[in-house]
Amino acid sequence: MNASACFKVAVLNYSGNVGKTTLARHLLQPRMGNCPILFVETMNEGGDETNVKGKDFASVMIEVLASDSAIVDIGSSNIEQVFAKVGQMGDVLDGFDFILIPTVAKAKQQADTLKVLRDLLDLGVTPDRLKLVLNHVDSDDDVEKVFDKLLKFAGSLGIAHAVVHESDGFAHLAHRTVAEVAAAGRDFRKEIAAADTKETKRELATAQIFSRIAQGIERELDSVFVKLFEPA
Repeated sequence: MNASACFKVAVLNYSGNVGKTTLARHLLQPRMGNCPILFVETMNEGGDETNVKGKDFASVMIEVLASDSAIVDIGSSNIEQVFAKVGQMGDVLDGFDFILIPTVAKAKQQADTLKVLRDLLDLGVTPDRLKLVLNHVDSDDDVEKVFDKLLKFAGSLGIAHAVVHESDGFAHLAHRTVAEVAAAGRDFRKEIAAADTKETKRELATAQIFSRIAQGIERELDSVFVKLFEPA
């Protein structure tokens, strides 16, 4: 897998709570040379100066077009403003190589995902540039059944999709990368044996458990990235 892919991706959906920012930070950013993420959101989702409102989308596109790689996380509260600006700027969405649309199993989110896919197609985005992520999927779910209508629509147009499963490990990634939590090569058994208090041993045992969970997340995200962005 190419660990520093150079392209430009927008991450969006009409619905919130679909995992846009998590995927931008943990699926895309580490595999795109850790390029900055630009946040288009009324609230300060980015936590830094990259946060802008949808009405200022032109300034975002200037940064995108001037960059070798870019990730733009467009909040659901600003997407209609963004699309209005796109209507004024013609084929500006051609500045993105791909548009990533995460969704979850809930009916509203799936309906919003169908709508955003149709609206992007109406704006001239070709199906090969649309990438659908079925996110927070329970391991026991029948994916084809749960996402039946959405997958049939995507499949009819050749829109690529991939699955990211639900995992307790994502709750431990607020301020760390998957790789940091995975801690590959760290000898937790040795550290636990050398620890001098029960509390320290418990903390290290917790870190060891989540290291293994994070390694599983990292393998799945590697596979998802290859499937969506590195076709044979």
